[in-house]
Amino acid sequence: MIPRHSPQPLALSPQPRAWGFTLVELMVVSVIFVIIGMGLLTTFVTGWTSFFSADAYIQVQQEARRAFDAMVRELREAGQITAAGSQLDFQVALGYNQPPPCPAGAICWGARDENGVSRASWKLRYRVAGTQLIREIVDSGNMVQPGTRILANFIDGANTSFSWNPANRTVTMQLQAQYLNSQNRALPGAGQRTGVWTTRVGVRNP
Repeated sequence: MIPRHSPQPLALSPQPRAWGFTLVELMVVSVIFVIIGMGLLTTFVTGWTSFFSADAYIQVQQEARRAFDAMVRELREAGQITAAGSQLDFQVALGYNQPPPCPAGAICWGARDENGVSRASWKLRYRVAGTQLIREIVDSGNMVQPGTRILANFIDGANTSFSWNPANRTVTMQLQAQYLNSQNRALPGAGQRTGVWTTRVGVRNP
């Protein structure tokens, strides 16, 4: 007798897995990308601010240095000095025993106009106008004459001062400037970030 074999049940083939991401996986990946993006943005903003801070610091430092260089050269030969807050008036020696209106046998004090002509009794003035430190030529009637020149920008007039000590014949100048970028815009927190420069000049003339 031929043995009978019972039929074997057919094995079910595994269902093919659908390729893709679940909602949870997408959310996790999205959060990771957001964190990385925020980190890159923070790094960029920090670098941008540092760049413009350095640019602004160099700019106002150069402004202050140029202003000090110009003022020191003139003040070393100055006389008849008066200082009041953010304004300094002085004269320079035009010569000795000059014709009237200069006094005979004495130094003639005054200033030179924009053409370099000596003017007895005129004076030079440094003062802060807005955010600029300017140099003016003032006549004997206290009228400003042509020839005004800007010595420095971005100056804080409330904290810029000139003082004159006749005892040791020194002028002390303090400039305070706000850091601005090259587009003349205040940097974040610029109200708290200022540069202060101070110098003293010994006056040679009696």
